[in-house]
Amino acid sequence: MDDILSNERRQQPRSAIDVDCLIWWDGKCEAATIKNISIYGAQLSGSCFPPIGTPMTLVAEGLELCARVIWLGREKCGVLLEQRVDPVTFIRTHAIRPIAARGSLPITITRIMPDRYA
Repeated sequence: MDDILSNERRQQPRSAIDVDCLIWWDGKCEAATIKNISIYGAQLSGSCFPPIGTPMTLVAEGLELCARVIWLGREKCGVLLEQRVDPVTFIRTHAIRPIAARGSLPITITRIMPDRYA
């Protein structure tokens, strides 16, 4: 993890997901993937992100979230969400499933322990 902050400052647990999204900033639009999400933030993977401090709109599965880039890494970035997002509700509401299974029926997600789902 040499390309992100070496001091882990995360205060909320993250839920691993794999959701396609679009990010919009300064009239630009890029495709990305939400790799994990917490109440206040998310990690995105992609090929082009705005500079640290840039406000953006993240659009995924019919949801729009305002966020700000707080760190950049090699083909990934971290964003701070302007509003709280409950990861469990986000996952259930948006019928999130692995990208490879986009054509299949929705799956049921059950919380088996903190930050772990089956």
